[in-house]
Amino acid sequence: MTRFLPHAVAVATLMALGACSTTVSAPPAELVQAREAVRTAERDPDVLADAPLELKRATDALAQADRLNADDKSLADISTAAYVAKREAQTALEVARAKRQQREMKDAQIDRERARAEQSAAEAEQARRVAMAARQQATVQGVRAAVAESRADSAQREALVAQGDAAQARASAEVARQEAAALQQQLAQVQAQATDRGMLVTLGDVLFEFNRAEVKPSARDELAKVAQFLKEHPERRILVEGFTDNVGSAEYNQELSRKRAESVAAALVALGVPADRVTTAGYGKDHPVADNATDTNRAMNRRVEVYISNDARPVQPRRG
Repeated sequence: MTRFLPHAVAVATLMALGACSTTVSAPPAELVQAREAVRTAERDPDVLADAPLELKRATDALAQADRLNADDKSLADISTAAYVAKREAQTALEVARAKRQQREMKDAQIDRERARAEQSAAEAEQARRVAMAARQQATVQGVRAAVAESRADSAQREALVAQGDAAQARASAEVARQEAAALQQQLAQVQAQATDRGMLVTLGDVLFEFNRAEVKPSARDELAKVAQFLKEHPERRILVEGFTDNVGSAEYNQELSRKRAESVAAALVALGVPADRVTTAGYGKDHPVADNATDTNRAMNRRVEVYISNDARPVQPRRG
């Protein structure tokens, strides 16, 4: 009977291997955690209102992790992308929480100022009543009346100071609101859209003649709007990127896209933008925004993109 034992072991081994081949592996724990972290951030209304860029970075990183998992990439690559997604989701929650706390602190400060002003006004009124009663008393109580009147004057001054502080707080809030509205209006004039690399202004190939890199004179007005915005925000930097369609050789398209980006940068410098705030890059036919199957789509790919930083730091270069 022992001579059949090797055959039985082999059959059992083959059955176990067959069972394993049909088992769908569960996603890594890091990816599951990243998905839950991103879902938590997406359900938070404060994140949607106050941290949209951070949330987009989180969802982009999660999408990358899911693609790596679907493509059966290494666990290290999947875990790294999942960690980035989870950390970006946490960052979005932290940013939203910080902004909410700032609003609450500002509202509480205004409420305290208002309460102090009301309390001081009430104290002043009470002091005046005491002074009036004291003046009606006998002459022997004249000193008491003088003291009460002095207290009333002091309380009134404190009330005026408190009212002034409250008015200044309201004025500061209004200035901040007006500055934010002005910035939104300026961005609308240059038709900018928010991205994770900064504000993006897309310029089509109507700025150039066919197969030429020189900016047309007719494009000056559109570039002047961008230059004016940059002059009003001298702390911001820009990155000008050129792109082409897939018609022609890769070397020719690479050179043309680089020259077009440099031409736009030179035009902005001529309009008053300091040259040390401007960098350029050319990518040829890479990074299309549409397939090159039609004339319309190829025209969309022939473009110059101007990225404006959100602060004084340089715009991050394109990945890939």
